[in-house]
Amino acid sequence: MVSVPVIQIVLGALITLLPLDFRFELDPDLFFVLFVAPLVFYTSLLADKKTMWAQRGPILNVSVLLVLVTIIAVGYLVNFLIPTIPLAAAFALIASLGPTDDVAVASIGKRTNVPPKIMNILQGESTINDISGIVCFQFALAAMLTGTFSLMQATGRFFVVALGGIVVGLVFSWLKYKLVQWLRSLGMENVTLHLLLGILTPFVIFLIAEKLEVSGIVAIFAAGIAHSFNRDKFNPERANHNIAFESVWSMLSFTLEGLVFVILGTQLPKILASIDHGYSIAIWEIVLYILLITFLFILLRFLWSIVTINKKNYDDPEHPVGRFRAGIIFSLAGARGAVTLASVMSIPILMNDGSAFPERDLIILIAGGAIVISLLITNFILPLCVRKKTKTDKSAENEAYLEILQNVIAELKEHATPENKTATTFVISNYHARRVELQHKHKFIIVNREEERKLKITICKWEIENITGMLERGEVDQDIAQFCLDRLGGSKRHKYKRTISRAKIFELMETNTRFVIEKLSQMSKTDDSPVIQKVMTDYEIMVSIYQRHLSHDEANDESIATVALHGFQIERDNIQTMLEAGRISRETAKEMRHNISLMELQMKKDYF
Repeated sequence: MVSVPVIQIVLGALITLLPLDFRFELDPDLFFVLFVAPLVFYTSLLADKKTMWAQRGPILNVSVLLVLVTIIAVGYLVNFLIPTIPLAAAFALIASLGPTDDVAVASIGKRTNVPPKIMNILQGESTINDISGIVCFQFALAAMLTGTFSLMQATGRFFVVALGGIVVGLVFSWLKYKLVQWLRSLGMENVTLHLLLGILTPFVIFLIAEKLEVSGIVAIFAAGIAHSFNRDKFNPERANHNIAFESVWSMLSFTLEGLVFVILGTQLPKILASIDHGYSIAIWEIVLYILLITFLFILLRFLWSIVTINKKNYDDPEHPVGRFRAGIIFSLAGARGAVTLASVMSIPILMNDGSAFPERDLIILIAGGAIVISLLITNFILPLCVRKKTKTDKSAENEAYLEILQNVIAELKEHATPENKTATTFVISNYHARRVELQHKHKFIIVNREEERKLKITICKWEIENITGMLERGEVDQDIAQFCLDRLGGSKRHKYKRTISRAKIFELMETNTRFVIEKLSQMSKTDDSPVIQKVMTDYEIMVSIYQRHLSHDEANDESIATVALHGFQIERDNIQTMLEAGRISRETAKEMRHNISLMELQMKKDYF
């Protein structure tokens, strides 16, 4: 399957071939504002903070130290091989290739069995090296434009702009949070308004930070992390906003990334047309250097991971992996993408003195070629070195999800009080229903329909006998018993002298259903028939339905909503735990959280 970015580049090139007199010119200074700022913000917004902190050592190792070493080593080599590219420009080129593409990295986990701890490091790297690579790129570009560079001054300036960027990002995130609180205090819960504020956030913070002469990219990253701390906090009036926010940002990030590649495609015909007379090296040399740079990136990642990353950081008993195989995965998973492309496209056309930027088109061409090759390697070669996902993975994830639901039930029971006991019972019954339905959905039990029909006839007799016995012992009201017997076909139609209590009917039906489950459970000890298992599941679902009816009739809406929100947060915490343990994939965790948001939204409609 061809990578989507490659298709987008081809589409961009094809657009220029249409007889439309198409010309696309975009001010390079706008690239960081329009593309890099929102992409970095969204990446940091989705950052898995707990995992990143747990793996902070290896993540910082590969996303900062490795980036710096690569810039210096490969930058000097590029300047040596292509003297027409000045050293500072060569550093800028390699720095732009520093960030790995988070979308490409995420797709690895969907198609392959990369060990969870390695996947966590790769995900954390793709977040942090956006910052380290872009900041280094900006310093190298500034040195190129001004013609001056001092290592001591650059180091000091680096810490100033980085720390300043963090402060600006956090301060303006806090100010935005206060603004949102104030708007909500005025009753302004309009989703469109809050979405607009969210979309404007990265652009405003970036521009303010740059105006204050600190790193706008670091400010955006800090703001994204600050925003992520509030994303998982449940609140009924924000459920619909959270869903809309996730949908809009997912669409926006996909669109921006696609536009970057399409824009590159529109520039390629012009760049390729100038190869024969516009560059100081031949086309075969350009192809050779693109391959060489890509190979060096892979080699450095391989050696660096083997030498500097401790095996305990990525190996565990459940997912054993050797040092050599881990090095292969690290080295081949370094696909470059939209951030790299947006960075090199932001290189100005003219220097500060008005002269043309040396070999700008060649730098863009080399970067574009390295991106395409790295994407192809990650898409086609890496899967050959890693086992493909097996069907048992989905089964294991289902087991993990069942465990999550069971943990929520157990914790809700622990926190039950006399005041919320009825509401807790109602919420727990919903979790029981979800658990049973999930079991039923993934067992795929195929049964003999005739055997199932005969068993249900027997069960009907059990139910009639049980109710009759309860009636004879005086354990149930006669009218209630007769009503249920009528439904089971166990007696003639009875004329009722008074209104039948709906709650009493559900109580008897629940008791009777539990009686059937007990009988079936005893049968299954000697006859583990698929028919018995399926019918038991059906009756367990019925118990949950009766419980929900009973507890809902007795509980007030506010109490139910409070307990339900508590359950949702417990569920989110368990999802995070399962994700960190490698029992569910990042995509599955995202889908689970999205489903919780949908349930919160439905709860808002039902109870608020």
